[in-house]
Amino acid sequence: MIKNMKNKKGFELSINFIVMVILSLAMLGVGFYFAKNIFIQTYDIGQQLDDQTKSQIESKLRDPASLVAIGINQKTIKRGDHDIFGVGIANRNKEDGYFYLSVECNFGSGKDNEGNEVDIPAICTTDLTCCSKWIQGTSIGDNMYRVNIGKLKPNEFEVGTIFFNIDKKATAGLYVYNVQAYKTNAENSMTGKEKYDSVKKIYVKVP
Repeated sequence: MIKNMKNKKGFELSINFIVMVILSLAMLGVGFYFAKNIFIQTYDIGQQLDDQTKSQIESKLRDPASLVAIGINQKTIKRGDHDIFGVGIANRNKEDGYFYLSVECNFGSGKDNEGNEVDIPAICTTDLTCCSKWIQGTSIGDNMYRVNIGKLKPNEFEVGTIFFNIDKKATAGLYVYNVQAYKTNAENSMTGKEKYDSVKKIYVKVP
């Protein structure tokens, strides 16, 4: 009789344990779901231009002589923070075209421990974080990233965003980025690419 009671209690404990495990896994899954949604929403909001900046760029692109326009071309971004730059392209050709931006860090300048001005290389090294890795986009070569604008009809324009995520170990300084617009024959392709307008500069200051 006592043995049966022990077996019954042990069985009940096993059932309770299994139920607790299932509930814990369910709660964990729900937590991951909400955390993922919050991250996606935060990321999407972070990539959106404010209305004033977008309107400023669109106003520039309405000028028939304008091919590529940048809103604010210099921003201060703290280590571990992110921000965006708005860049617009207007298709002044007589036919449809596909456009994208190539973005690369040209160089950085800062100060050493003694307060002397020094150049900060754009290429990654083992002991320094590099400004080239702060660009969020599709890599198309060493230190160069692609930001798609898409297909534009004649005299149609579109505003894109260049997203920067500054490393927490970034060296304080001013970093210069080259932005070159290209026209191609097909979407997401680099076939038949040709430069579209001159190189533009944007500046990121890391305090």
